[in-house]
Amino acid sequence: MSFYRIYRPQVIEEIDNVAVREELLSLLTKDKNQLPHAFLFTGPRGAGKTTAARIIAKIFNCENPGVTPGPCGKCDQCKSIEMGRNLDVLEIDAASNRGIDEIRQLRDAINLTPSAGAYKIYIIDEVHMLTTEAFNALLKTLEEPPAHAVFVLATTDPQKVPATIKSRCVSIEFHRATTDELLAALGRIVKAEKMDIEKDALELITRSVDGAFRDAVKFLEQVSFHKGKITADIVRARTSLSDASVVENFFDHIEKKDKNGALAVITTLVDDGKDIKTFLTACLQKLHADFIGGNSEAKDLIRRFTEAYGFMKISPIAELPLEVAVVEYCGEQKIQEKKEEVKIEKNISLGLLTQEKLAEHWLDVIAAIKPYNNSIAGVLRSARPAGVKDGIVTVEAFYQFHKDKLSEVKTKQIIGDVLKKLFGEQIQVEIILGRR
Repeated sequence: MSFYRIYRPQVIEEIDNVAVREELLSLLTKDKNQLPHAFLFTGPRGAGKTTAARIIAKIFNCENPGVTPGPCGKCDQCKSIEMGRNLDVLEIDAASNRGIDEIRQLRDAINLTPSAGAYKIYIIDEVHMLTTEAFNALLKTLEEPPAHAVFVLATTDPQKVPATIKSRCVSIEFHRATTDELLAALGRIVKAEKMDIEKDALELITRSVDGAFRDAVKFLEQVSFHKGKITADIVRARTSLSDASVVENFFDHIEKKDKNGALAVITTLVDDGKDIKTFLTACLQKLHADFIGGNSEAKDLIRRFTEAYGFMKISPIAELPLEVAVVEYCGEQKIQEKKEEVKIEKNISLGLLTQEKLAEHWLDVIAAIKPYNNSIAGVLRSARPAGVKDGIVTVEAFYQFHKDKLSEVKTKQIIGDVLKKLFGEQIQVEIILGRR
């Protein structure tokens, strides 16, 4: 069994996220029948939302409350929840069960009394993935739930959760773990596993995981297979961390506006199987230090690289957002693709963006446009991608005023810029009027 499952916090005291631990402890000041019937957990992946949701389930159904602050973690109810076989705790992944039929089934079954515990707990992960119709059905359930029903909704994208749903939940925000919180979590595992690992190695792990408890524990498990003392060099090799010299070499090219040299560094990292997101994190850490040290010129690169980091999670090619940021910063209009000497001129398609891919990621495109112009994003929700051909993306609007808005030169430029950052294609955008 993996470290993450073995050492997942089972009681409130084991939660290393201090703010969340305090929030959960505050619940214990009230009787169960006075507690909220719906919670909304928001925060990045790997921050412990599902773990906390299961502890909420234990708070409501523990047979020996008060033995420790919160659930005991040892009674039949707590143990069955821990093992994932408690009949009164239902976990639903909204990413794969996002339709109205699944929520209707939940709504139809919710009035059934609990099997063994006092409450039925419904944990809905990635709740923002539900369809509009499913959200409407869920809202009706949240408005008038039976006394024995408790909901814990978890999401990495709270912006997509309707305000009507949020207003009926008590929100708990999960921040990215601090270095001290990560070290505390890893320290317990190191002690239990009797691992011989340097403090520098542990700190290196914490700097590489972007504040995610789950990733930190997984990295620790990777290096635990090493025989002998685990040093920072061992961690660096096992976790594909970027060597400081590589980062320095990369910035040498950036400072000289040497686009090809900087792209070559990225290509080498990818070919060597390095994690490009980790590399970009190391670059941002250097830029942060430079900026704090008084280098105001770092501000522009921080903005560009932070934007690239955000696009990486939805880009079909992980390194493309960083490559685009490098090319734009160096003032060039051409990009040298890795593994082949192909130069991309404006409106020459390489096939990176297809109709199917655009349709699949349409909501991601809208989400990426929202920070630029919320109004455009709203209009695009009522439109759809109609075609991708010869470097031209055709978007179909269904109302004349929507077509007029999207046809504005500045609007089409914003859409085109976002598509380029996401898919690496320099394209034109055309708007047509369709029929509903």
